[in-house]
Amino acid sequence: MRTRIPLVLLLVAAPVLTAACAKLMGPPPRPRTDGYAGIITVRGGDTELARFQLAVRGEAVRRSTSDAEDAPYFVRETAGGEVFEVNPATKSYRAGTPEALLAHLDDFPLGADFNHAAEANRRGIKEYYRESDAVFAGNACNIWRFPDRPDAFNSPSTTYWMTPALDGIVVRKERAVPKADGTEAKTYVELTLVRAGIDPGYFRVPEGFQREATPAR
Repeated sequence: MRTRIPLVLLLVAAPVLTAACAKLMGPPPRPRTDGYAGIITVRGGDTELARFQLAVRGEAVRRSTSDAEDAPYFVRETAGGEVFEVNPATKSYRAGTPEALLAHLDDFPLGADFNHAAEANRRGIKEYYRESDAVFAGNACNIWRFPDRPDAFNSPSTTYWMTPALDGIVVRKERAVPKADGTEAKTYVELTLVRAGIDPGYFRVPEGFQREATPAR
C-alpha cells in the first residue's frame, strides 16, 4: 500500500528542506568573510613558550590561555571594543585588557589579505623582498622578509609566511636576530590546524555567565 503524505506536511517541510539544500550547495566558508580559527604555537628556537587557541573574524578576536577546550579565554567582539576574560569553569567573566588579548601576538597579522606593501609602510621601510615560496603545515606560502634596517649589514629581520589559498592569512612569523658568534636567535609564531567559518557568537560572553567585579591583570 502506498503511503500518501498530506499536502500540509509538504508545505511545512519545503522551507526547511530548501534552506538545508542551500546551505549544502552554497560556497564553503572563507577566512576573509567567515573568519578562521586554529592553534598558535610560540617557540624560542626549539623551546615551546606558549600554545593556545586563536579565532578571528574581521575585527573580532578570541584567544585562549592554552589549547585545552575548557581553558579561560580573552575575547573582543569589535575593533576597539571592550575586552573580557571568560572562565568557562566558573561560568564567569571580568574586564580584560588589549594586552592580555593579544599576548604573544606582537606584529602577527591576524586578518586576511596580508599586504606586503602596507606592512613595509607600517614599519617605515621601503626595501623588503619576497624571499621564496615554501609549504608550512600543508599550506603553500609566499615568504616576505622585512629587515629592521635595510641599509645595515646583518640587520634583524622578520619574515611572514602568507598562504594565498586561505585568503592571504599569515600562518607563520619568524623573527631572526643576529648574534655575535655569527648565528641567529630565532623566535616563531605558528598557526596550524586552520579551519574557516567561525560563528559571530563565538566572540561574545556566553549568556548566563556572571560578571566579576575584579578586573583581569
